[in-house]
Amino acid sequence: MTLSFANRTRTFDKRRGAIRFVGHDGLKQIVFLLSVGLFEQDSSASTLREQGYLMAFDQCRSRIVEIARTLYQENNRSMIEMDVNAVGSSIRFAN
Repeated sequence: MTLSFANRTRTFDKRRGAIRFVGHDGLKQIVFLLSVGLFEQDSSASTLREQGYLMAFDQCRSRIVEIARTLYQENNRSMIEMDVNAVGSSIRFAN
């Protein structure tokens, strides 16, 4: 099966500092946690709040989904954390 993202729902997980979104590979649900640090150009201070992070996610959704698909193909796990270590320090999203 191919990984699909039919459900566009995403939520901010303040405790983890991540945006949570879900993909599906057939009946299997895959949870992705995208570190909000990837949206911050200056990692010394967080300037965005929940609504800002969600808006930034929406603006970059197609790129995020593309990266998520690649990470899933490499890892094939039910939960994938998308942080600087997984995504790469050269990939940052402009806020």
